[in-house]
Amino acid sequence: MSTRRSSRHKSEDTDGEMTHEHKNGGAKQDNEQWVFLMNDSVIEENPNAEDKPIFCKLRHPKTDRGALFVFSHDEQDIHEVTSFKEEFRSWFIGDQVQSDGSLILTSKVDSLFLVLPYLITAEQTGKFMTIDQIVTDDDYPECQRLYKTAGMSELYRVTDMKGDDDFRVYRFNKEKTLSWLQGKIDKLAEVLSAKGICVSGAQSSSFVRSKRFSTATTDDYRRFAHGMVCDYLPLALGEELLVHLGLPEEPEKTDASEPPAKRIKTENSGPTEDYSLGKVNVKTKAVKMNKAQSLLSKVDKSGMKSLSSFFSPKTKT
Repeated sequence: MSTRRSSRHKSEDTDGEMTHEHKNGGAKQDNEQWVFLMNDSVIEENPNAEDKPIFCKLRHPKTDRGALFVFSHDEQDIHEVTSFKEEFRSWFIGDQVQSDGSLILTSKVDSLFLVLPYLITAEQTGKFMTIDQIVTDDDYPECQRLYKTAGMSELYRVTDMKGDDDFRVYRFNKEKTLSWLQGKIDKLAEVLSAKGICVSGAQSSSFVRSKRFSTATTDDYRRFAHGMVCDYLPLALGEELLVHLGLPEEPEKTDASEPPAKRIKTENSGPTEDYSLGKVNVKTKAVKMNKAQSLLSKVDKSGMKSLSSFFSPKTKT
């Protein structure tokens, strides 16, 4: 994993027009930069200068909306591009301050996850189809690059196939797909367990390692792994996968780090004062007063209103 800084000069706006400075003949250029944390395979040098990483938008399998991905220079691997941005953060780059403090991460994705929605849609026809007939999208034409990825060699895990190497057709198979996904979940659960990742309660979302919370069961790890895998699955398929896993219902979780709240024991559950009557009836234990309190008790209180009078209903005139 490497950290890289990418930059470009903004000479055009989003509509492809020249910026205000260029229109007026100015020499000023805005330098737009990003900080990437990416896998080395994405930027691995290739003697062939024409083969470079390609950024493009593809349909996300969970949201069904466009998301940014990057193909490696040989188009064998695909990585999702995710941006993390906080309001008050910036980067110091050399002797400059980059006001955009976002951090862009790339994470490798199995291309089969991106193909699954197309396979599910094509399966509704009940026909066997070639991969280029299945994976087609007018909104995201770059999806055709998925044909070349290494994940396409695993299509037999999620489809029924016919034909040979010269001409092969496919049709989505749900049972095969659920078994394939179960294998991924079991493997991911083993990794989480081996690394001691805490997956119980509120600590699961922050990947906290702690011996104090090391009571997670195999089902806890599988349930958490299911949630991670579902980030790349259509909603309906994720729900079917949960049923397929046969996990028991998740028990109610309480925060073991905090003791239960103590209840105040009282003889009467009702209030000790009746403010509606303007009277206070509180049983208190006699307390010895100091000199100041004794003097205050001797003050003439005639004409003074009691505190409870402020809460009494006003009489109508």
